[in-house]
Amino acid sequence: LERVLDDKDLLHELAMNYKFHDRSTAPDSFITQFNKLAKDAYWNRMQDELSLKPPSYNMVIQLIRDIKQSFKSLLRGKNDRALYTVTLLLEKQLMRGSTQVRNATVLNEFRRIITNLMGMVCCPARDEEIMKLKKETEPIAQLRGIMEVLEKMKYEMANYLLASTRPTIMHYSINYEREKFSEMRATFGRKKFPNTMAWLKRTLSSINSTHSGVVVGDASCSKNFQTIKLIDIHMPEYFVEPYQELIQIEKRYPLPELLEIDAGRLVRLKEQMFRLCACAASMQITFKSVPSMVTHPRRQHLAAQLTIASTNFPVKYNQSEMLKNICSCVLASITEHSQESNGPLITENKKISLYAQIVSINCRTSAYSSVRVQLMVYLKNLLLTENREYVSFPVEFQDYREKTIELARQFIILVTFNFSVYGSFYLKAVNEG
Repeated sequence: LERVLDDKDLLHELAMNYKFHDRSTAPDSFITQFNKLAKDAYWNRMQDELSLKPPSYNMVIQLIRDIKQSFKSLLRGKNDRALYTVTLLLEKQLMRGSTQVRNATVLNEFRRIITNLMGMVCCPARDEEIMKLKKETEPIAQLRGIMEVLEKMKYEMANYLLASTRPTIMHYSINYEREKFSEMRATFGRKKFPNTMAWLKRTLSSINSTHSGVVVGDASCSKNFQTIKLIDIHMPEYFVEPYQELIQIEKRYPLPELLEIDAGRLVRLKEQMFRLCACAASMQITFKSVPSMVTHPRRQHLAAQLTIASTNFPVKYNQSEMLKNICSCVLASITEHSQESNGPLITENKKISLYAQIVSINCRTSAYSSVRVQLMVYLKNLLLTENREYVSFPVEFQDYREKTIELARQFIILVTFNFSVYGSFYLKAVNEG
């Protein structure tokens, strides 16, 4: 944890990404393949040592020391009784003396002790693996299996600690970034943040034009707006729109400097929202053209197909290609529907019309704009409502509930964290015009 608190980028990622967890590298990565070769060489060398006459136990002794340290890191402060047992049974002097006297017999005894200890301290999900280890009779295979399970246990413990300390990390990260920002302001003032100032003025002036007689930033206007209570600051509701601008794919303004650390996250949110809105709009267009699809079992399958068709945007497909893929799924689905007994009559003209509407989906079409507006309303209501379970879910997105909720969760974390850090600056900048 101490190392984490000294790494600004990692600290920020932990605070922002509730799904962040420690994990091993991908199975097909170069690092994984290299590590496998190195481990194979290590275990082969240990096998060679044990095959000598007389056998050499130097590597085994060092390995058991490493296992002892692994147990200490897993148990310290959590299971002191088990830790005491490990320390007693795997004491270095006892291990070295006993091994020199009875060799293979003592090695087998240590392996038995270690697997029994693992059975005591591991989570139930590892019980099956522990049972297999206890039944393994080949020394190298058992020792290797022990190390592999211990490695998994370390990852699980690290992830547990991350989850349990995340609120503390969040609070620490906010205060840490506030301090760094204060130092930056003392040096540069506002001149360092022209894009941030333009972002605030652009979106807030737009809000002023929609609230006749009310000027955002005027001290007398606060009573006209709801506020969102954060850790130690209140965020006026009119700040939601500036953040919503940042996740609209058609908005291509320079990124505010005070959000540069989340540049990648904002790009992903933009892409997620476009995919989500494009799929939802395509479903609505389909329902309007083929009403029987609304209650047909085929609906769920079509929604899943549209998700697959949009998944590779923008890595493999641009917007146009993605929408054509969606069209292909829609046309295939309604064609199969029309061929069912009592299926609806779907003319070629209707298919052509459907195709034209879907491929032209973008920020200006009524179908896309309509679903996007509903999503924006939902996001804002979630931020403004303390009991979020009472916020009405937009029916246009009912086919994509999980993805919509996930998008909302990420957006809320970004908004609340960023405003918690920079909100005082934003409020002062708006009030001073």
